[in-house]
Amino acid sequence: MRKHVCALNCPPSSFDELKQAISSRQVIFPLRVENVAKRVLERPEFMAFESTASIVEDCGVSAATVARFVTHIGFRDVAQARGIFRAELCRRFG
Repeated sequence: MRKHVCALNCPPSSFDELKQAISSRQVIFPLRVENVAKRVLERPEFMAFESTASIVEDCGVSAATVARFVTHIGFRDVAQARGIFRAELCRRFG
């Protein structure tokens, strides 16, 4: 079990900022939340467009764990977090 868990105080302004915060260890997730983070960073389209229920099923976690992921990265809910994932897809695919 992890001893140190760090959350962001304010939401990242971009997908790249989120990735940087994670890679520089500014944010450290509990194990199940980390599983969600890995999955949605690998496939941002999943967080951008899939329902919370689909994310839950794909990651094998509870809806509360998905909610903890988004609050851990500084957003108040999944709907608000979707913005940086959608913006990343727009940046990638124009």
